Amino acid sequence: ALRWIMKPVNWLSDGVSALGEGNLEHRLPEKRGDELGNLARAFNRMSESLKEMLNAREQLLLDVSHELRSPLTRMKVALEFILANSYQESLQSDVQEMEQMVTEILETARLKSEYGKIDLQPTDLVLLIEQACLMFEGKAPGISFENSAGKCVGLVDVEQIQTVLKNILANALKYSAPENEPIKVRLSRDDSGIQLEIQDYGQGIPEEEMDLIFEPFYRVDKSRNKKTGGYGLGLSLCKTIIEAHGGTISVKSSMGQGAIFLLLLPNSSSTI
Repeated sequence: ALRWIMKPVNWLSDGVSALGEGNLEHRLPEKRGDELGNLARAFNRMSESLKEMLNAREQLLLDVSHELRSPLTRMKVALEFILANSYQESLQSDVQEMEQMVTEILETARLKSEYGKIDLQPTDLVLLIEQACLMFEGKAPGISFENSAGKCVGLVDVEQIQTVLKNILANALKYSAPENEPIKVRLSRDDSGIQLEIQDYGQGIPEEEMDLIFEPFYRVDKSRNKKTGGYGLGLSLCKTIIEAHGGTISVKSSMGQGAIFLLLLPNSSSTI
């Protein structure tokens, strides 16, 4: 009799744990006709409602993003014909920011979908990182690259990893003062995989908010205006890309001491 009662209780406990981990596909057996059976059916209805609500929210975001692309393109063309004045640069910056946001929304959704495959190719990571650093040449406080991995290959999607490097380096420069030490980029490799550290010496991130910066549109400093900005979708997209490669991304920081982003990618089968 006790087992008859405890079994559905254990099912419910497993279901709550699965739901808490984000598994909205988990369902409980609905065989019983008593109160525990009613509870299982109510749990399943709740899970289905949550799934539908989240799917609808994601679809709305995608639909809005798709609809924004055409008017943004027209705005860019129109701006080319506006005579140079004090407003043109500001308008162009606004359009570029919106266009980048739309691109990041659509790319994040693509990578999370069943069609979101990445194109893994053996790639010289040293060259890839050097090219990313060159994109920010001349911007204070500068970037230095330290390679202790030697010549190495990583099995990566070049375009996606370029996006990750560009986002993190851009943030590091944005939150660093010109008089700070240069941003340090360190590449290393061991049996656990390929490690890439990107360290800045800027304002840092509050400890209680470090996990939240990978959430879409999260702003560490709520008081920042649009010019200073937040992390937008950039770091959320970075996390999605790195995880699609089977890797991880994390951050360490202290206020006033800057931040270190650590990317860990799986080892490929060989080195070059």
